[in-house]
Amino acid sequence: MAKRFTIGLNYFFDNQSNSGIVNYIYNIIAALKTLDDDKKPNIVLFYAQNAPVDYLKKIEYPFIEYVLFRPYPRGYILQKANNLIRKVFKKDIYKQVRYYSKIDSLYPYFELVDYHFADFKRKIHWLVDFNNKVFPDHYVDKGENMLKIQQKVTSSSDCVVLSSNSLLNELKQYYPGYKCDVKILPFASSISNLEENDVFAVKEKYSVQHPYFMSPNQLWEHKNQSVILDALNIVKRNRPGLKLKVLFSGSLEVNRGKGLYIDILLSKVKEYELEDYVLFLGVVERQDQLLLMMGANALIQPSLYEGWSTLVEEAKALNKFIILSDLPIHREQIDKNVAFFNAIDAAELAEKIIQQLQHPASVTITDYSRNVENYGRDILKALTINK
Repeated sequence: MAKRFTIGLNYFFDNQSNSGIVNYIYNIIAALKTLDDDKKPNIVLFYAQNAPVDYLKKIEYPFIEYVLFRPYPRGYILQKANNLIRKVFKKDIYKQVRYYSKIDSLYPYFELVDYHFADFKRKIHWLVDFNNKVFPDHYVDKGENMLKIQQKVTSSSDCVVLSSNSLLNELKQYYPGYKCDVKILPFASSISNLEENDVFAVKEKYSVQHPYFMSPNQLWEHKNQSVILDALNIVKRNRPGLKLKVLFSGSLEVNRGKGLYIDILLSKVKEYELEDYVLFLGVVERQDQLLLMMGANALIQPSLYEGWSTLVEEAKALNKFIILSDLPIHREQIDKNVAFFNAIDAAELAEKIIQQLQHPASVTITDYSRNVENYGRDILKALTINK
């Protein structure tokens, strides 16, 4: 039997800092599990102390090794010896033995957090999006730090994963002379079996009584939750007797860009007196979040920009109707069980909410498991690098 290819996965985030990356790694492992055993690669998961490893262990992937990442040897003598060898031979023997020797390729490589793997030759970058180019004003530094990383990556011969053809078009626009080896790898979301009866319990747990919509996203400016509050203000004024809530999940403490976007949102809730119309859940247990999504009248994704939306994939997996901002990437990603709206038009969104509340759209049921299986095969193709 041929030796199994070994993929190294970097897992250095938690649900507070970036739940999207946590679920992205989960989805990779779950998709690879759908492959026949003789096709499954080995996985070595390099994880940080605070990373939710137990969440991944629930997948029960059969060929996986969990390695707690430590950048330096723990013993004093080993540290000194490694430093001397690194100085003389320009090689970090500790990393070579403990990490590099275990894997055939490494993914996803992020320059900002994974710099300890910078000299590993078979690393694969993931450029999540080009949000810094589209909305530089959302960043304190106008997106300059991310710009430098993108320039470095795209001018190299390294392998780079993009999640959509829309992103490839943007890459060609922003970096027309790019030299990197690009692979398109749209992801699919793996969702555990949910019992419809559990929806009632989770609604009671979070004191949700009225019909509700859900917008589970990180609270970042480009996610544009603000337009939902503007829309709710219109609904409140025009249909004062209509009972509904919008549930938001996502960390209340993490920012991406200029500051805590939650402060802007809470200020708008107070200004519009929407306390009875919204509920900020913070970071909730994954099972609770999915059950709340399952029980919602519809999901709302108002983003100004996306690379490939996890929420859209989860809507497809759950066969849920979604009210979705009209972006090229969203048009590429979904064409059933969806109503598109202009992301800056609160009045249009208000109409969509009222329409879905009073006349819920019928939903086309699809077998999403095929998406996950195809994703597993595509991962193996994209992350297999010849030594």
